[in-house]
Amino acid sequence: MAETSEKFNIKLNIAGKSYPLTIERAMEEKYRKAEREVNQLVAKFRGRFRAESQDYLAMAALQIAVSNVEMEMSRSLGDELDALKDLDIKLGEHFSDI
Repeated sequence: MAETSEKFNIKLNIAGKSYPLTIERAMEEKYRKAEREVNQLVAKFRGRFRAESQDYLAMAALQIAVSNVEMEMSRSLGDELDALKDLDIKLGEHFSDI
């Protein structure tokens, strides 16, 4: 079995609670980085207002989801810009032949 697809167990601590997971070894760094990001957001929200841990996690999830939507929208816009550039090149070639 390839080392990158090897499964193993890790524990992530999110908002003070431990979560055991089985993941591919190659994904560990991504999971650890995500763990840090969520905990940083939870800490930020804890500093802003008093609420239940669930509320902090919900706000962190919302902020991450909004970031994902923004990235998807910017990628979509980038694809559209690439298509427009291709069209511009084709039009330029067409009109230069006339």
